[in-house]
Amino acid sequence: MRALASFILLTAACAPPRASSPSAKPASSVSPSPAVSAAPLIQPSTSPSAVAAPEVKIVEPPFRSPQEWNYAPGKLSVKAGTMVTWTNTGAVAHTVTADDGTSFDSGTIDPKAIFTLAPASTGTFVYHCTFHPWMKATLVVLL
Repeated sequence: MRALASFILLTAACAPPRASSPSAKPASSVSPSPAVSAAPLIQPSTSPSAVAAPEVKIVEPPFRSPQEWNYAPGKLSVKAGTMVTWTNTGAVAHTVTADDGTSFDSGTIDPKAIFTLAPASTGTFVYHCTFHPWMKATLVVLL
């Protein structure tokens, strides 16, 4: 019985305080800080064909040789101006570097970090990881 009473007191002591005054503002009436945008960056769609933003994962399959590391998917097609995100799911740093040396270069993408790009120019861009040059993929940008 004492243990139960101690547990109840400990739980009550850790609970967040409740507003005791009827004049207290509810949390939902707090206006956002100026740095936070009230409008969503991506408008939700109720269409059954709604697709998530394109994402490429940088993959290091567990217990496999580094020569099996890759970008997934290996080929991605998007419309010009579409934001594409590369996520480094691995344990070492990688890059997303256009083979032509000028179109785009992520620089070092640390583990669990991301790189985003909204390509404006149309074309087919083969890219690689500068640290692991066998890692190659293709980004196709359409009108």
